[in-house]
Amino acid sequence: MCLNGTIEDTIMHVLKVLDSEEILQKLGYTYHKRITPKIEPERASIRFLDIVPELIKNPETQWIANQYLYKHQLEALRFLDQGYNIILKSGTGSGKTEAWFFYFFNKAKTEKFKAIAIYPTLALANDQIKRISGYASTANIKVLKLDALQRDEYIKRLGISGLRKLIAESDLVITNPAFLHHEIKKLILNPSKSLLYPLFRDLNLLVIDELDFYGPRSVALLLALTDIIAKFSSKDLQVAILTATLANPEDMCRYLEDITKRKCAIISGLPFAVENRSYIVLGKNLRDIWIKLQQYLHRIAKYRDVDKDVIEALKDFEQFKNNAYRVVSYLEALGFEVPSLGLNPIEILASYANDDGVTLVFTRSIARAEEIAKALKSIVGDKVASHHHLVPKKLREEIEERARLGDLKIIVSPRTLTQGIDIGTVIRVVHIGLPEDVREFFQREGRKGRRQEIPFTESIIIPSTRWDWELLSKGFKALEK
Repeated sequence: MCLNGTIEDTIMHVLKVLDSEEILQKLGYTYHKRITPKIEPERASIRFLDIVPELIKNPETQWIANQYLYKHQLEALRFLDQGYNIILKSGTGSGKTEAWFFYFFNKAKTEKFKAIAIYPTLALANDQIKRISGYASTANIKVLKLDALQRDEYIKRLGISGLRKLIAESDLVITNPAFLHHEIKKLILNPSKSLLYPLFRDLNLLVIDELDFYGPRSVALLLALTDIIAKFSSKDLQVAILTATLANPEDMCRYLEDITKRKCAIISGLPFAVENRSYIVLGKNLRDIWIKLQQYLHRIAKYRDVDKDVIEALKDFEQFKNNAYRVVSYLEALGFEVPSLGLNPIEILASYANDDGVTLVFTRSIARAEEIAKALKSIVGDKVASHHHLVPKKLREEIEERARLGDLKIIVSPRTLTQGIDIGTVIRVVHIGLPEDVREFFQREGRKGRRQEIPFTESIIIPSTRWDWELLSKGFKALEK
């Protein structure tokens, strides 16, 4: 989340961000460029300190105390306080976590008020959990992170009765759908065997965060689990759903009204994003390649069924630039000797090891992520690391912390960093190939530009498959479609 307070609060260290345009030009690359201006949600006139005075008492939470809420945060808090279910639809960096948590906070500090917050995976919610735990500590509100791995660790250390006691004493349990599903199956078959049985019985608030992470089947399962919990709880369950891109919030609101018998409000807010500069990399030394290929123009012009677009591209460099892959592939298929377009991600990425912020590099496979990380390590040393589910959990957390501290500059990942992690100083996202769906592309992009001290961010898109080339050669309009 990125928030502003008084003028004094906004005096901060501005990160230095390398300009990729200079790097690409120096290396001889041709590219498309687009600039997207800064976006920030509208502010309310109320500070966090006004609604949660405890924040000023703890040095770890003073950073937010004097800052002003976004209007969508205040609207969400007010609807929750009036007893509504909410669907908060706002983009990345817009403080969705604070929009529900401080409602829960003010309830839990004065009365018995129990909540469950669901994240896609706890490993991907470390930053939110850390922030929530810091806020909760100012009022001695107990937060418990619990999934299958955590459960086993607690049982080893405390025993099953000790874990049950820990759950009973907790005000907020943060978990994932897999663990929740497992516990609800126990609840249905034999309630006494469910670790969360007492919590389900007394549950006041259920929060589903990062709804955009899930596919249609998973969303349907989550809503079915919500229905079961609403029926089982002795309280009038209240539900908060957080999303960035949900297309049909009205339908979901009606469903929540039906299962909880509470009214439902839809709140919308803009994302926070600094200026973003996007580059689609088309090839290296394209003018030299074009000049070399022109020698074949008179020969292929004699072909009966020659592609007229290829002829035009060989006559006009601007057309060639936008169709380089197609032209080269066409000539190669005809048996002509053609040069490579010369894309070398490593030489581009190596420059980012000298940046103030962090660069996230996304690939389409673990093997490719490891290949790139290994090649970069040979050039920049331990400023780079790979991050995926085969990397041990403890090491992944160390990688994230090193990135937050500024010791790690480049992280290469197939997918595990696309959702939920807020490293804070991510200034650039590099796509080595496009992901398979639009949702994942936006999840990748949402990891960057979440701090005011970042002057601008960058998106670098480097094609790696034929489909990438065909789409990206047409520029940003084709990418948007």
